[in-house]
Formats: sequence, C-alpha cells, structure tokens
Amino acid sequence: MKALIFISAGMLFLVGCQTVPYQGQARDVKRRPGQEGVVSVALIHRPEDRAKADELMKSNCGEHPVDVLEEGEAVVGQSTQTSGKETDRKSTEHSMGKFLGMNITGGEEAGKNTTSSTVTTDVKEWRIAYKCALKSDSKKR
Repeated sequence: MKALIFISAGMLFLVGCQTVPYQGQARDVKRRPGQEGVVSVALIHRPEDRAKADELMKSNCGEHPVDVLEEGEAVVGQSTQTSGKETDRKSTEHSMGKFLGMNITGGEEAGKNTTSSTVTTDVKEWRIAYKCALKSDSKKR
C-alpha cells in the first residue's frame, strides 16, 4: 500500500513538472520610448527567448513596425575564477660534512608548496538594436 502511494506521488510530481512550458527570457537594455532600443537575450538562446525579445520591441514601437538595425554578441563583463593547491614538501636536507667545526647541510627544509592559477573570461550576451519605423521614416524610402 505504501509503495502504491509513493509511486502515485512520484508520477504526479513528474507530470506536474512536464506541464510547465518554458517562458522566454529577454530584457530591455536601453529604450527610447516609441523610437528605438536595445534588447538582450542569453548568448545561447532558444526560440522562446527571441519571441520574448520581439514582444519587448513591439511593445516599445506600438503600432509602428520594428526595424532590427544590428544584432550580435556583446561583452557585458568579466568572470574571474581562481584555484589554488597546497602540498606538503618533504625535507631534502642532508649533511655534507664539517668545515672549521661547523656542520654543513644542503637541500631544503620541510614545508608547504603553494600554487595558484587565475582564469578571466568575458561574459557575453546577445544584443538586438532596433528602431521603430515611424511614418516619416517610411516616406523617406
């Protein structure tokens, strides 16, 4: 009986997760109301993301058509990752004899070796620059 309840609950969970459609992700970077703007989506974007960007552009332009001026990758920042490693160093000291009554040794004392590396990469997104095709623009064509 407990196994049946557990399986039923698991099936409901899976079905519930599968029915939530992906919502596109886009944002306004810059907007001049009714004139032009720049919209951003993820660098590797899905069709739903582009549809959301189109909605944002159309909402700014209203009844006017949208003219895409340029789109492509844009560097929006940097990400730096640092990693380090510390290892124990064994002693390599050894006696080399005596000179004027003093012990002479060579090699290194025991201790720790530390190494680190840093990698900096550009953070990018896909940007779409557009303008609203106003009535005066269509007469110029």
